[in-house]
Amino acid sequence: MKILMYIVGIIVVIVFLLIVGLITASKRMKKNEKKLRLEMEMANPLPKEKQHLLAYGANLALYRTDSPRILPIDVDNETLREVLSSYWDVNNSLEAIETLEWLLTEGHRTRFGQLHMALKAGQSFSEEEVGKSQECFEAAQEAMMKKLSFTKSDFERVDTIAAWDFDRAVNVARWSYIVGYITEEQTWSYITRAADAGSHAFQSWKDYFISFAFGRAIAYEGDIYDIIWNGKELLDEKDSIWNEFNIKRSTVQESVALDKV
Repeated sequence: MKILMYIVGIIVVIVFLLIVGLITASKRMKKNEKKLRLEMEMANPLPKEKQHLLAYGANLALYRTDSPRILPIDVDNETLREVLSSYWDVNNSLEAIETLEWLLTEGHRTRFGQLHMALKAGQSFSEEEVGKSQECFEAAQEAMMKKLSFTKSDFERVDTIAAWDFDRAVNVARWSYIVGYITEEQTWSYITRAADAGSHAFQSWKDYFISFAFGRAIAYEGDIYDIIWNGKELLDEKDSIWNEFNIKRSTVQESVALDKV
């Protein structure tokens, strides 16, 4: 019996040390990622007006470990072309423009908007009807309540998954520019349209994150655990881009400032 307890004790200690090691490694990795982002930001500075625009793409940028404050990313052009081709069917300028126009004028919000409202209202569907969308939607709510301390009333304020489209539009625009599919002028035009739409549609960055998370859950049928900690960073850390800039943009003032840079 004593030997068994001794073995169990050793196993418990090993498991504990493994958990501590994983947590330490994760923190070290996040620290290194932030250091790299800061170095790239210092090497490719942008005026605050343009950083504000890029804030509307911060969810996906951080998910990919990119800086949400600049256009360049730490990925070679060939790999980025493969990403655009494989995930977006974007292989040239025309397809990049078509995809960006779709994200800004229709996007997944057109197809899945009614399903989001039905799920929000408590309607239930079978997997045959909606695939894994309902399961992922419910898991997303639970994850945000547990990990980010969101409440049911937070979810009630959000009646669109449009942030899922706007955030992706910002990033597809920057990627398309990096690989040469669109010009810098076109890039900022698309990013500005996404930012203006996000500024108009949402009252807070928390609402924007919820909308993005529900879009990922319903339209992409994706687990949101891999974006939760990015959301926590954006919403809670004092030096995050979301805590520097308001969700609402002064479009007249900022458009004038952008014309001068």
